[in-house]
Amino acid sequence: MNDLIKRFGKPSDHTHFICFPFAGGYSAAFRPLHDSLQDQFEVLAAEPPGHGSNRLPLVDDLERLVSMYEAALLPQLHKPFILFGHSMGGIVAFRLAQILESKGLFPEAVIVSAVQPPDIKRPIRSQMEDDAFANYVIGLNGIPPELANNREMLEFFLPPFRSDFKALETFQPSDMTPLQSEMHIFNGNEDEACVRDADGWARWGEKVAFHRFPGGHMYLLSETEQVSDAIRSIFTSASTLT
Repeated sequence: MNDLIKRFGKPSDHTHFICFPFAGGYSAAFRPLHDSLQDQFEVLAAEPPGHGSNRLPLVDDLERLVSMYEAALLPQLHKPFILFGHSMGGIVAFRLAQILESKGLFPEAVIVSAVQPPDIKRPIRSQMEDDAFANYVIGLNGIPPELANNREMLEFFLPPFRSDFKALETFQPSDMTPLQSEMHIFNGNEDEACVRDADGWARWGEKVAFHRFPGGHMYLLSETEQVSDAIRSIFTSASTLT
């Protein structure tokens, strides 16, 4: 593949399931989904610049990041595919889908997980002092306990989080075109802000469905089987319609 897109396992004839991570995250976050879905999908995951094994400089502009993913993925989009993004990755997946659809490339489905709609004004977290910012990120449960309890290590990992938060905070949608592909909105029941604003996604797609799971903002890490079952159901339904 390339530095930006990682494949789990060997190439196959299965539908591509393409994942985009939450702020500060990278491809490894989706290995549990791969383990659960590999019999039905070929799972690919983004490795953002400056995250995981990707040594490219950090990118704090969401449009630029999406353009990079588009260029990296276009050679791979020769068979059916689903886009999936969690938190910040949900906005990335949505924006990428807009661009691909404008070029005649239509996903089987776009799954947007744990993020408010693009037009929501987001609090500026990326400018917080280190301790306050670290505490906020820890509160989202997106950091392993062993890292959260080691402040020296945590400070090493803060720049990618800041870069991603800035990219999301400064993104302003300029394309108001709703998606033609099926769009599915996933949320954890206890993720108050995302649940509160979930209905706002209805204006961003022509076919929008809503799904809820146990847990909070990072429900994806604890409810892998339920999420996998929902993905399988979405794919089966989409395949029936095409």
